[in-house]
Amino acid sequence: MAGNIAYQLDLGPLESSVLTKQITHRSRNIWDGSVNMILNTRRCDGKFWDLVKKYPIPPRVLEMIQLSGLYGVHRSHQPMIDRSLITSLVERWCFETHTFHFRTGEATITLQDIEVLYGLPVNGPVLGNELIRTIGDWQNICQRLLGFTPCPQDFNHTSLKVSALNAYMLRQPQLTDIATQDMVNQKARCCMFWMIVGMMMADTSGSFLKLMYLPMLEDVNANGSYSWGSVTLACLYHFLCKSSQSNQNEIAGFLPLLQVIAQRDIRNIFLAGLPRGPHATRWFAHFSWTDTTKHVLKFIWEPYSDELIESIPDYCRIGRDIWCVRAPIFYWDVVEVHLPDQVMRQFGLKQMIPTSFLFDSTHFHHDRQGRPNTNWELEHAQWSPFWNQRLQYICEAPINREPLRYDDPYLIWFRRITRLVIGNPTLRPQQQQGYVPNSTAYETMVSISLCSFACLN
Repeated sequence: MAGNIAYQLDLGPLESSVLTKQITHRSRNIWDGSVNMILNTRRCDGKFWDLVKKYPIPPRVLEMIQLSGLYGVHRSHQPMIDRSLITSLVERWCFETHTFHFRTGEATITLQDIEVLYGLPVNGPVLGNELIRTIGDWQNICQRLLGFTPCPQDFNHTSLKVSALNAYMLRQPQLTDIATQDMVNQKARCCMFWMIVGMMMADTSGSFLKLMYLPMLEDVNANGSYSWGSVTLACLYHFLCKSSQSNQNEIAGFLPLLQVIAQRDIRNIFLAGLPRGPHATRWFAHFSWTDTTKHVLKFIWEPYSDELIESIPDYCRIGRDIWCVRAPIFYWDVVEVHLPDQVMRQFGLKQMIPTSFLFDSTHFHHDRQGRPNTNWELEHAQWSPFWNQRLQYICEAPINREPLRYDDPYLIWFRRITRLVIGNPTLRPQQQQGYVPNSTAYETMVSISLCSFACLN
């Protein structure tokens, strides 16, 4: 047998044509030992779930939530968030491609995921206009749409205190048998507004709800026509991009979706007498892993079989025609991009080397501050035609359900443009919660073994 072969591991990327901003990515700092924190997770829906647990949402209100397209979020309840697991996903997120980079290729959260798992509609209009409104204006809107008038001190510019909405809903926890349809609609809007702002599109404020979403809920019969799924996904992409930077210590957005992606073997739960829930209801469990292996993750490349797709409720697959659309997605001021051609294996299709999408890699630095009264449809005129004509931008590829060989052209390309190792095997904090001490050593050993195997063959 040949003598020992000296081997020096190159962390990657070997080519910088794709991951152009690695110098600011948290993975670089993790290797250097200067960043090894667990991200703080932000959301403000806890009181909402406490409330509906004590006072279940009345059937007439649930009917309105069903019409809005948000019923799946309600049925999925409030999962416990594992900060270590979320952090390890963020460490693999590449904001240049909107994908997670794993050892054997890319993966991401797609429009298919958000519709199958939560039943959120992905087709439809996505943009809203943000008008300048005074506190008095917002008080009138709250009275008309939600049924109560908050005090001036309950506002912070264009946001409402969570405590104000919670106090109102506690004062009126149930509807009487003689409640009018207007009262039912107001109750439904309170629930939908809190789910949207506190969970689906949560920001880092933690105790305030952005009011810009509220006017969109005025017409309860039109709520279901919005693409809540693509807006929610754009918001999550935005926070994944921001939190992947080494100077960030928190993340927001629809974190339950990230959590559910990693929980695929918990028994399904259906409650008698209610419409069937989306696929994510099977992971409704109050538990958390505090010893998640940081830096090392596995991924199921085709999570949804044809049989599963046919078995879920119709509202969880009604937008399947655009699950593979390659186009920008919008969240008010934010423009992100949905790139299924990077992850065709998730759809059971052949993965080719993807082409680049001409997009600003610093897009996540943009925000709404100082830009009131903005018509975002005009602001995003450069990108909105892609979404408006989305059926023209559907990615196609031959069916291929076989695992990729190590010498597949895509994997050869991928290994040159990705970062192979995140954790430094020489840095093993023993007492840090959410960290398995030997995980980075295992990851490095696998990298060396795979590269040696390639050289021998």
